[in-house]
Amino acid sequence: MRLATSQVVLFILAAGAAAASRSVWDGVYSSEQSSRGQSAYNSKCARCHGEALLGGESSPALVDRDFLEKWNGKSVGALVELTRRTMPSDGPGKLSRRQCTDIIAYLLGANGFPAGKSDLVSDAAVLDEIFIQPSPKK
Repeated sequence: MRLATSQVVLFILAAGAAAASRSVWDGVYSSEQSSRGQSAYNSKCARCHGEALLGGESSPALVDRDFLEKWNGKSVGALVELTRRTMPSDGPGKLSRRQCTDIIAYLLGANGFPAGKSDLVSDAAVLDEIFIQPSPKK
């Protein structure tokens, strides 16, 4: 009896966790945040990744197929954390969590993911529940 009860509890917890996750297609950032992110991107990132986000000699593209191939199925939290820890390449860790979150909001918009009404929050636990994926309409 205890085993059956434990299995039911685990099932309910797993179902709740699955329901908590979101997709970048759910409008997880605001247009205003994307604009702030674009300003930060232009001053901190464009010199390596390019104004059109297409990458450079040693910097990956941050849009389109290249971006989706690398980030498909991964969380927005992982992308924010990688950006926070490793960028800019000449001074890793100098960007604040908010700057990184704003920049990622800009990248999401540049990749065609829709804006919503609220800013993408900088809370790591929340960001880890938002997943990057190709259009569900394909």
